[in-house]
Amino acid sequence: MTTLLLIRHGIAEDPQPGQRDAERALTPEGWTRTRAAMAGLVRLGLRPTRGFNSPYRRAAETMTCLQEAAGAFPMETSLGLVPEARPAQADLWLRGLLAEDLGEEVFALVSHQPFLSELIFHLTGHSTDVKKASCTVIRWTSGGWRFERQYSPSELRG
Repeated sequence: MTTLLLIRHGIAEDPQPGQRDAERALTPEGWTRTRAAMAGLVRLGLRPTRGFNSPYRRAAETMTCLQEAAGAFPMETSLGLVPEARPAQADLWLRGLLAEDLGEEVFALVSHQPFLSELIFHLTGHSTDVKKASCTVIRWTSGGWRFERQYSPSELRG
């Protein structure tokens, strides 16, 4: 069974004049809260075996927080996880990963809104509010994706 941890990046700095959206970093508060949320995720027993993040700086920094909490695991940057990515294409990509038949896997995907809400709905038909540093857990069972749980940032920070 494969588990997806769909994680939204932490609190990022406001856009600055001339700054590209992809360059926005986590704020000091964003680092602190995201580190605590990712540590909480690991305490719940949700430890990634493989990670994928958008190339945007705030997503990469959120993945760093997860790796600090969970220890090292293989990770990749994916253009298919940017804010304007298409859920149907991500679904095909994920099914391709499933075809590799790697056994019990926990994939962490760090991305953005509106993509994450759209992907969750596309995969499961479930609508959910995706807050910064939250995690939605989805599992592949019996040939389809099943919504399991949405963890708010405050639940993860505990």
